[in-house]
Amino acid sequence: MSELPEPIREQVIIELYRQADELDWELLPVTQKKNQYRKWIEDPRVGGILKSFFDEHRMGTWIKDTPMKEYARAQEGFGSLAKYARSRFPGPSSLVERALGSDWKVIEGSVNEKPMNCLATNGSRDRYICWGRPNTFRDLVWAALNKAITMAENPLIVVTLQDGIVLSKSEKVFHQAIASHCGVDVKHIHRELQRVR
Repeated sequence: MSELPEPIREQVIIELYRQADELDWELLPVTQKKNQYRKWIEDPRVGGILKSFFDEHRMGTWIKDTPMKEYARAQEGFGSLAKYARSRFPGPSSLVERALGSDWKVIEGSVNEKPMNCLATNGSRDRYICWGRPNTFRDLVWAALNKAITMAENPLIVVTLQDGIVLSKSEKVFHQAIASHCGVDVKHIHRELQRVR
């Protein structure tokens, strides 16, 4: 397998992310994503370029495990491929302010991932905040629980919603019940992607 030259790699990632934006990639069901990988292999702007470097199997693996595995992180402004994301969510500062109020700020250097998280302060109190889509709620609870035992303030889970991702009232109540039982807080916040180019 040949190494992808950087200009080729960049060209293909830009095209993949352009199309992923148009498809609302993160909202697609698994079966549609699987079909899209096949379409990308056949697309002259993607597979047509990659075929000089990969066979079909490796091409599909590279598309799935390199750019598309990083797509959600790139939309959060995180990771080496974030510069290719055509739309991003507002950064952690905006989320912290919406969740806790304008007197709370992100502690510099505290933003992390898996799940996305940070420490916030209002000058006298510090809080751990983690966030992600509803389908990551279990991971968010676990991350918050790990901080609950070491921090004075209850950790805060922010379940992020967007157009195309909504929760019923009963699902929100369920999240609240779990959070309350675990000694953590939870908020549901709707976010909108913003064009960056």
